[in-house]
This record gives sequence, structure tokens and C-alpha cells, in this order.
Amino acid sequence: MTQPIRILFIDDEERILRSLAMQFRRHYEVLTESDPQRALQRLQDEPVQIVVCDQRMPKMNGAQLLTRAQEIAPQTLRILLTGYSDLDAAVEALNGGGIFRYLTKPWDPQEMALTLRQAAEVAVRQSQVASLPASACPSSALSVLLLDEAADTQACVEAFCQAGGHRLLRAASLDEALAQLNAEPVDVLVSDLRLAGEDTAPLLKSLAQAHPRLLSLVVTPFCDTQALLRLINEAQIFRYLPKPVRRGLFDKGLQAAAEQVARWRAQPVVPPARLAEAPKEAREREKVGSLLGLLGRLRQRLTV
Repeated sequence: MTQPIRILFIDDEERILRSLAMQFRRHYEVLTESDPQRALQRLQDEPVQIVVCDQRMPKMNGAQLLTRAQEIAPQTLRILLTGYSDLDAAVEALNGGGIFRYLTKPWDPQEMALTLRQAAEVAVRQSQVASLPASACPSSALSVLLLDEAADTQACVEAFCQAGGHRLLRAASLDEALAQLNAEPVDVLVSDLRLAGEDTAPLLKSLAQAHPRLLSLVVTPFCDTQALLRLINEAQIFRYLPKPVRRGLFDKGLQAAAEQVARWRAQPVVPPARLAEAPKEAREREKVGSLLGLLGRLRQRLTV
């Protein structure tokens, strides 16, 4: 980009806005707003590449604002900033606002700087190809890989695939999932966080690095806020769908995934606005590294 990256910070505390502006104005063009409505109007009137929004604000919370921001300026990279371990806020921001990352207050300056640098890298890549003409959209049929033994999840995914003419693949274990991913093109992954007694989170985090255009929908009964936040940042999951399954919410998530895949197919040269954070825990990094090796054929196929 010839112009500097523009970041809009939104927080009802002026002190925090001043601190953020002082920290990042040397590297970016920093905009600040304490009023959510003014912030949304600014997004409508001005180009902004990155939005960083606090969750706890009067009039409108951060998740609600980022949902509106996605509608007004879908190309922006959206980051939620909060001091509360709020599961509902995290789910709302992910499902409605399509957030790039989730950061907690008080923020770590180095972590914030790294997150903004990665978001800026994605914004630059997108801007470099934004003027290229979109190609004709291929068939809208998807390949959906299901990693869930629950009957209600299977029924929802089967109905979605039948109605849309999508191809449904299944795996009953992580080994089967790896084999399918290496052998078949997969657009959407629907997965519980446990499959045949095994943790699927390392696979989700590996796929975020090996195949950023693959959209992962997690459907699970778990309610561990910190684990969900790690999935947002390290696995770049597309949707979180709680169990017991709510059919309307499930269908909405699957349809949103289908629409996103169609947009990417229409302009395949545009890089997705996704860049997974490396796992912080050493054991998790080791698992992800091992799985990336096992996904070698998938990565080779995608880079050909």
C-alpha cells in the first residue's frame, strides 16, 4: 500500500485511547473514537483497514459494533479487546463480527504490536490484488468434512448437503480425517472438539496454517472461555456452534460458510483475511508441527 495502514481504536475510556494512539502512531495512521455510532459513521465515510474495539461500552458492546462493522466495511480486519473472560461476548463477536483476533485487557504491548503487525500484513496483501478482476465463480457445490459422532449434528449437516448439492465426507478418527484431507479437496470442516476420544484442537490449528481457505465450524458442548479464545486466535475458527444443536443457528453458520467459499472462488487470487497465531504452549506447538508434517500432501496440492 502507498498509504499507511489506518487503524481505528474504539473505547469509551479516553485514557485508553490516548495510550493506544501514543503506542502505535509511529507505525500506523491511528484514528480513535469513544462513541460507537461515530465510529460506525467513520467506517462508512473513510477507508479503514483494521478496527480494534473494546467489548464493554455503554450504548453498544464491542461484539455488536463489530457485527455492524462487518456489514458496513467487510474488508476491515476486526479485533475485539476486553478485560472480561466473557464466553457469550467471544461467541457473539466470532459468529456475528467475524473477528480476526481476540485480545484481553490489560493488553500486553508486545502481543498487541504483533497482532497489529500481522493484521497489517494481511491488509497489505489484500490491497495489492484488490484491483484485479474477479473470475467467473465455479460451481457453488462444497466439499464438507464432518468430524462429529452426534446424531443431531450429522442430521443437520446431511440436510444442508442434500439441499445444496454439496459433497459430504466423513471421518471417525483423526487418522481418517488426515487421510481425507490429504486425498480430497475440502472447503468446510464441521468438527466437535473430541473425536473418538481424541482432541481435535491441534488439527484445527494445523489446518489454519496449512489451509487458510478451509473454514472450520466447531460444534461442541464445552464452555471453556480461554480454550475458545485460543481457537479464535490459533485456529481461526469460522463459527462456534454450541451443543445441544440449535438447527436455525447451525443452518445459518453453514450458509455463511458457503457464501464465504463462493466469494473466495469468485476471486481466487485474493488472499483470505486470515493469519493464525502460533500456539503459545510448547506442547501444543509440538502437536501442531507434527500434524503439519502429516498434512504434507494437502499443502503440496494447495501450492501447485
